[in-house]
Amino acid sequence: MKSKTILYLVILVALGLIAYFVTTDRGEKTASYKVGDAKMMDVDSAKVDRLEIKTKDGNLVLVKTNNMWTITEPFKYKTVSTLVENAVSNLKNMKIESLVSSNPEKQESFGFSPSDKAEITVFVEGKEAGKFLLGNPAATNSSYVKKADSDNIYIADNIDRFTFVKPTIDDWRDRVILSIPKESIKSVEIKTAGESYTAVKDEAGTFRIGPDSTGKTFSDMLSIFNKVEAMGFKDTTLSENTAFTDVVKIDWGNVTELRFLKLETTPVKYLMQIPGDNQIYEFEDGYVNNIIKKRSEFIGK
Repeated sequence: MKSKTILYLVILVALGLIAYFVTTDRGEKTASYKVGDAKMMDVDSAKVDRLEIKTKDGNLVLVKTNNMWTITEPFKYKTVSTLVENAVSNLKNMKIESLVSSNPEKQESFGFSPSDKAEITVFVEGKEAGKFLLGNPAATNSSYVKKADSDNIYIADNIDRFTFVKPTIDDWRDRVILSIPKESIKSVEIKTAGESYTAVKDEAGTFRIGPDSTGKTFSDMLSIFNKVEAMGFKDTTLSENTAFTDVVKIDWGNVTELRFLKLETTPVKYLMQIPGDNQIYEFEDGYVNNIIKKRSEFIGK
C-alpha cells in the first residue's frame, strides 16, 4: 500500500510539472495571445495639432492651424484635411489586440525593417503626447505596432497602415489647385506660339471669339476650370525670363493667369505656373490639350 501511495505522489508531481511547463510563459511567443483592449497611446483627437510620420522617404510634418491641416515639412503646402483627420481618428480608436512576438530577430517579418517601418509621433497642444512604430498591415483595418524601445510586437485593431503611409509624400498634397465656377467666367484669353484670341461672354450668355460663337468644345473647356487638379508637383523655380509656350487668362471677376511650359519629354508633359504661387505644377499632355486649342476648334457646334 505504501509503495502505491508513493507511486501516486510521483504521478501527481509529474502531472504538476507538465502543467507548469505547458502554461508558463517561457520566452518569445510565436503564436498570438490576447492582451486585452489596451491602447498604444491615449489622446484626445480634438486636441491633436501636430503629426509626424517618419519613413525611409523622409519626415512628413502635418500641423493644424485654425482648424486647417497643412504640410510644413519637407515642404510647405496645403493638404487634404480629411486625410489627416482619418489618421487622427485611427489613433483615437486604435486598440492593442494581441502580442505576436517578442523576438528581436523577427522584427523585419512584421514590417519593422528600416525600409518598411514608420515612426508616428503625436502632439497635443504643441507637446509630444506619444510615439510608436507602425509595421505591416496585419488584416483588414489592423496593423502591427510596437514601441521603439521594446521588442514586443502587437496586432492593433482600428489602425490602417495605408492611412499613415502613402506611396509618396506628394500623395498628402491637395491636388486641387484651382476652382473657378463656370458661370462666373466672363472671358478667356489664350496665347500660343501660333495665335492669340479672346472669347468673351455677351449679354445673352454666349461666348464669342470676335463675331463667331463658340460651341460645345469651348463649353467643355470651361468646365475644366471648376476643378483643376495637378498631376504632379515640381519643387523647383522658373526664372522671370522663362519663355512659356502657352498662356491662358481667365476673367471671372478676378483675373487668373495660367502659364504653361511644354517639355519635350517622352511622354510630353507641361509645367504650369500661376503668378503669386511659388509652386510649380506638372500636367500630362492630354490634359493641357483640352485647354489649349486652335481658335477654329472652339468655333461652331
